[in-house]
Amino acid sequence: IRDRHEDAVVCCEWHPQEEAERAITASLDGTLKVWNTRWGNCVATLKGHSGAINGCCYSKDGSKMFSASSDGTVREWMSDAPFKCMSIIIGHYGAVHNVAIATSGKHLFSVAEDCTLRAWLKVKLDGPPAPNTPVSRAGSRPFTTGVRASSAASDTDFEWFQWQQVAIFASPFPLRCVGGSTGEEDEEVSCGAANGAVFLLRLMLPGDT
Repeated sequence: IRDRHEDAVVCCEWHPQEEAERAITASLDGTLKVWNTRWGNCVATLKGHSGAINGCCYSKDGSKMFSASSDGTVREWMSDAPFKCMSIIIGHYGAVHNVAIATSGKHLFSVAEDCTLRAWLKVKLDGPPAPNTPVSRAGSRPFTTGVRASSAASDTDFEWFQWQQVAIFASPFPLRCVGGSTGEEDEEVSCGAANGAVFLLRLMLPGDT
């Protein structure tokens, strides 16, 4: 195959909308590839991670892609041209092994060698960050999608977002895989550990009953 990865492929995901005719693959060569599932050709090769990519997934609507890397980060990408990296989520203290979106599409989950599962939420900000705003130790820098805010006064007034950590689960052993539940209401997630244990968790946030 002409467009194949240069190292082992460790994860593949289909676009949630069949008519999109897209799939993504993650590889130890540090790249994420986007494929046309009708013709079998590589549409794009995404680079940016400084380590192997261990897992990937689409957002619920398929507009974004996520990659989990041994460099300790999760990256969010546009799923269509120009396939731009929108944000880099930091917070893990070791290789990130996998990433999954909740079925509701609201939360993103990641698991890592640091023995933690972390839940992330993309928060809409009131506007661009102030100069010299400190960088959060767990989350992403504020970023814009390039979409104008509804109250925009000029072309430079865009919607701004930031990924924030909303929950963390600590395991006695490194966590290697994660999957969101099929329920639309309860934010449930399962994850597997290096010692063979499986954890079934429910995300409980302030105000939940």
